[in-house]
Amino acid sequence: RLVDVALRTDDLDSLDDVFARMSKLPNSDSTGSLQYARGKAYFAKRQFDQARSALATVASGSDYDHQSKYLTGAILVKEAAPEPPAQPAPDAVPEAGSAQPAEPAPRDRYAKAIEAFRKVTQLTPDSERHRHVIDLAWMAIGRLFYESDSYLDSAEAYSHVDRRSPEFTTMLYELAWVYVRLGDYQRAERALEVLAIADPKSLEFADGSLLRADLMLRSGKFEKALTLYNSVRNQFDPIREQVDRFLKTTTDPAVYYDKLVDEQTEVDGGGELPPLAIEWAREASEGDRVFSVIDDVSRSRELIRDSRKLATKLNVVLSSSTRAKAFPELKAGMEESLALLNRISLARGDLARGLEDVNDSALSGEIGSVRAKRRALMKRLGWLPKNEGDFAKREVSGEAQWNKVSQKLQQLTIAADGLQAVINGLKRVMKDADKHGVVQDPESRKRFEAEIAANERDLKLYRKRIKQYREAIEMGRAQIGFGDQRYVDDANVRREFRTLLTREVQLAAQGQAGSGSQSYAKSLLPVLASAERAEKSLEDAYAKLDKEVDEQTRGLQKKLADEVANVERYAEQLESLDQQARLLVGEVAMKNFGLVRDRLKNIVLRADTGIVQHAWEVREEARSRVINLQRERSREESNLNDELREVIDDAGDDE
Repeated sequence: RLVDVALRTDDLDSLDDVFARMSKLPNSDSTGSLQYARGKAYFAKRQFDQARSALATVASGSDYDHQSKYLTGAILVKEAAPEPPAQPAPDAVPEAGSAQPAEPAPRDRYAKAIEAFRKVTQLTPDSERHRHVIDLAWMAIGRLFYESDSYLDSAEAYSHVDRRSPEFTTMLYELAWVYVRLGDYQRAERALEVLAIADPKSLEFADGSLLRADLMLRSGKFEKALTLYNSVRNQFDPIREQVDRFLKTTTDPAVYYDKLVDEQTEVDGGGELPPLAIEWAREASEGDRVFSVIDDVSRSRELIRDSRKLATKLNVVLSSSTRAKAFPELKAGMEESLALLNRISLARGDLARGLEDVNDSALSGEIGSVRAKRRALMKRLGWLPKNEGDFAKREVSGEAQWNKVSQKLQQLTIAADGLQAVINGLKRVMKDADKHGVVQDPESRKRFEAEIAANERDLKLYRKRIKQYREAIEMGRAQIGFGDQRYVDDANVRREFRTLLTREVQLAAQGQAGSGSQSYAKSLLPVLASAERAEKSLEDAYAKLDKEVDEQTRGLQKKLADEVANVERYAEQLESLDQQARLLVGEVAMKNFGLVRDRLKNIVLRADTGIVQHAWEVREEARSRVINLQRERSREESNLNDELREVIDDAGDDE
């Protein structure tokens, strides 16, 4: 890890300290990671002999066998590469025409490196990482053959790269150039067509499309070439305008950095910086680590935001009546006690039905009123959960209620997306109206644009409300379950039903329900007394568990408060580091986007050049056709004149 950190931060001086630490460790380990790290560090220091020796000790079949053999091939490439030419003296002025073109590498220069990479390709692709290393080895072989002008061997090596490999799109672009060198324009076009479909957002896509159009133009497919040139221009020229406008209107690096971190890179306050431009800037600035800093800051802010949200949700749960959910073991005990209490209440319901079997009349007086109230609770009594399955059904039922609300909210989100698509379409129509020759009244245009802007502001407000409702739904989900209002209602039903049944039995025992009910009621009195004693015992056990839940809740709330304080401290530290980095990172990021703008400008200029070249080629073809027709006409006229002279001569001879 220390070697990786040093290489990624380009801090090669720190490798000396890493070597000192490595010297205290064993020379090797079973996985090969230590030897590979040592070899990689020596390679970065350009100490190739030591690197080769360290990599040679990696055991065959170990986790780092593929990487070590690949790095060995890279060492051989470095050793075989020619030394850079000496720089001329500052005062030396080269003579005109003295510059020598670069000569191709000898065919045997990279033979050892190619053989080393071939050994990598013969290893077993037993993991995704190892498959990637093998694909990289085939890419290296293809490039080395290309440098040696062995184009057929290069094409054969490139063809081994798997379609699912991250290197597949890069391989297609390089393979197209191999076919161009071979003069096989049809296969080159085919490779570029696959590239356009496989990854239309890669850096190679634009260059590949222009190369493909050039090949079409060279092959005489003028109309297809013109269509492709126009397609490239129409795709990248608006992006160039957006990036250029963004860079002109955003001159403060700090503001620029804030927009990138917050992912609110708006152009003229009305649209986002094209994702393609951001992706290209990322790929073009891999060595600058600019976007790594931005990504780290964004990820840290996201983690802090998620931590705050999670802490809020936990506080809501711990402050609600459903706090027992946070302690599964205690919750299980409370559910068991509650199930027994509910079974006792259901048993009371059976006793009440037995009392009605003796006399089911409505009765009158106090006992009639008590019986009516008790009967009203009978149906609700049947809803009490009496086993683990009933409690689970209640959980599912509560989730289902919130799911319905969430689905309604999702429908509103889809409707908002549809409205956003309509707004984007209207903005596109207003923007492209002049291109299609549609004449608009300036006042009407301003009115339409104002209406679109107002609707877009309203839509942003609706999205904000939808987000708030979604957060409220999440909070509601957290408060549903064991201990919610349904369980509070259960307790009230149990208590009221017990009171009513006890009073009804007492009145029946006094003879208010008739002689038959009187004897039955007297037999129920000791049963009800026994049930009350059992209930009291269960309620005491439940209260004890509830008290323990309260104690653990207070302890957890204290820990949560400490963690929230830590999160806030981390947020302050992040903000401090962010303030230190925003100017520097903003400057470098602006430079990278300037490079992207220049690249986009170059792409558009090349497309325009291709369009002009197409017109020139069409003109030259028409000119050549006219010249050929004129020559054919002159030849035919000459033949006719010759034939006419022969006829005249023959007529003179006859006379």
